[in-house]
Amino acid sequence: MELASPVGQGGLFLLQFIVGLIIFALMLRFLLRATYADWNHPIVQFIAKITNPLCAPINTALPAKGRWDWSAVITAVIIQALFVIAIGFLTDRSFGVPFIVLASTTEIVNQLLDMMFWLIIIQAVLSWISPGNNPNTVIFDQLTQPILAPFRRLVPPMGGIDLTPIVAILAIKLFQIVVVGSITQAAQQMIG
Repeated sequence: MELASPVGQGGLFLLQFIVGLIIFALMLRFLLRATYADWNHPIVQFIAKITNPLCAPINTALPAKGRWDWSAVITAVIIQALFVIAIGFLTDRSFGVPFIVLASTTEIVNQLLDMMFWLIIIQAVLSWISPGNNPNTVIFDQLTQPILAPFRRLVPPMGGIDLTPIVAILAIKLFQIVVVGSITQAAQQMIG
């Protein structure tokens, strides 16, 4: 299957889509546990159920303790590394181990930061549309409050308006551009 052909491009798109969904579910699992989201919520139970089989091998060696589910992160990095290797195979390129590790890790960090970015935006919009304690939107509050808490200590409300989400979004995007972008650029130079 030649990658430049429409069939090859379709296959690559499908592979990217499937890997992206898996990584999304694993990173959501990590965030749900890290933020102490309500484990009785249907979304949380669904994510746990679909990711448990993927995380089980890592959980046997590294059991989850406390709020950090490292099995989800390690599983995501392994899946992303396999994807990078598959891309190398499909494009007839050979990637070294340092590149695979850097590319996989930065992609996972980028996806986690993107998820935090969108969760903050969704939570902010929902707080305008449906203020108060809505059982359908409480999960977004649970996910974003720990992310926004450090920023709330730095930025007090001004005139009754909470600017914390804007500051958090700026910080997330700056971190992605400056730090993760620099690491990604260094990884790109490894393949010349």
